[in-house]
Amino acid sequence: MKYSSENCLIKIEIVSDKNEFQIDVIDQGIGIPTDEQKFIFNRYFRAKNAILNQGTGIGLNILKSHLENLGGTISFVSEENKGSTFSINIPSKTTIN
Repeated sequence: MKYSSENCLIKIEIVSDKNEFQIDVIDQGIGIPTDEQKFIFNRYFRAKNAILNQGTGIGLNILKSHLENLGGTISFVSEENKGSTFSINIPSKTTIN
């Protein structure tokens, strides 16, 4: 939400079946520059177009770590100035490592 303008729609889609839950968060924000997408889950990384927004660059790194502990994953597609879709997948039956 912090990377989207005030009146932009943020959509959350949740799908589940007997094997997993999938949560998609779809925004119309600033997007992530293509050449920086490979770093987005690195601790303290901030994309060049997000430097002026408040933040530390650790949120996605922490989220990814916790999801991996649950046997889950996070992925995304993004286009600069158009928005991003983050997809979280968590097995329905998880064992915490």
